[in-house]
Amino acid sequence: MNKTQKKIEEKMIDENFKMSIENKKNGIFIINSNFTDILLEYLFLDIKKAINNKSIDIIKIYINSRGGEISTLFPLIDLIKGTEKPINTIVMGMAYSAGAMLALCGTNGFRFAHKHSYILLHEVATDNGYSKNSQIQENAKYIDEINKRLIELLKRNSKMTNKQIDIYFNSNKDIFINSTKALNYGIIDKIIL
Repeated sequence: MNKTQKKIEEKMIDENFKMSIENKKNGIFIINSNFTDILLEYLFLDIKKAINNKSIDIIKIYINSRGGEISTLFPLIDLIKGTEKPINTIVMGMAYSAGAMLALCGTNGFRFAHKHSYILLHEVATDNGYSKNSQIQENAKYIDEINKRLIELLKRNSKMTNKQIDIYFNSNKDIFINSTKALNYGIIDKIIL
């Protein structure tokens, strides 16, 4: 990402969050961009504050994202899975890649998707650029470890069989799941209109 793109993204995220200050005070978060370090910086602390706020009974995270950097998402997943406060995840159109994993990690019974939403699951992808042989081998180990973590998340938080998970994480394809299939797989708990 070049400096101009980064500034545009920072501005977009900043404006988006400024507009939703009132929502954040009530434990409502809208993710309408890709997962990046910048998004994590805003989101992590705000969600943590909402978790610690005794006047907020339930946190709602609305997701409409094309995905992004999955390693950026792990701190959020740890935060969400480490609290007893109910966390709603609501897919509002698309939850691709990292967005799908966040949707999956909401509190069981509180994971929703709108009727015409889509979820995308796939094996970990990377844009490695040019590297030396030893670095490529090291990166491959890291990517394999991340892929295994995602598979474990699916096993623990869905009804997907090992065979179904294998199709999504070893087929080298992007496979889109509509909300009905996501419900059958146990990725979400309810379809909403």
